[in-house]
Amino acid sequence: MKKHIIINIVGEDRPGIVADVTRIVTVNGGNVGESRAQLLGGYFSLIMQVGVPESKFRGLQDQLKNHEMGLSTGCFDAVDPNMIEMEPRVGFLGYFKLSGADNPGIVHNLSSVLAKYGLNIASMKTRQDMAPWGGTELFTLEGEAVAYHPLASNFDWIKIDEELQVLGEKL
Repeated sequence: MKKHIIINIVGEDRPGIVADVTRIVTVNGGNVGESRAQLLGGYFSLIMQVGVPESKFRGLQDQLKNHEMGLSTGCFDAVDPNMIEMEPRVGFLGYFKLSGADNPGIVHNLSSVLAKYGLNIASMKTRQDMAPWGGTELFTLEGEAVAYHPLASNFDWIKIDEELQVLGEKL
């Protein structure tokens, strides 16, 4: 029987991290499904959904934790992605993007507005860039937000949009 897990790896960037981790997965009869990876601030982060024979799970987990890769690892139980019932159903999917002069609290302010209306952040990416003129640091935040059906009683896309517009104007 196959066990489905989430493997999360973080460590100082170096060549071969993905190869090292996937070798351990493969040696244990595992298969990588959906995954995401990101290099950020000199650190590499990898999250993968993996299917592995149940009899090999403990060995895989031990090898990931005890391997001399210099990485922080975590393994978490997951559901079979082919068996997921679409409950709750997505009642709303929206995209957001804010850009402007960087200042503390942008991510907190945006995520607070979304949470206030029962929205979850499905994905989010932020970056900082130097403006080509004047040396001002620019900040960009973009992503997707979802609300599940039934929508919260206070869900009002027009109000959400208005609050996000005000937030954007403050940048």
